[in-house]
Amino acid sequence: MIKTEKEYKAILHRIEKLLQNPDNIENTEAPDYIELNLLSDLVADYERAE
Repeated sequence: MIKTEKEYKAILHRIEKLLQNPDNIENTEAPDYIELNLLSDLVADYERAE
């Protein structure tokens, strides 16, 4: 759960870095794919709550 704007911005920055590697988007076996999806879900939940 994201609790602060600072956490939110840090996670957005991490997502941007993860999106630079196409494997993280397409390869469901890649560890960074899992991280990307988890972080994306956290951001979506945070944005819905705001």
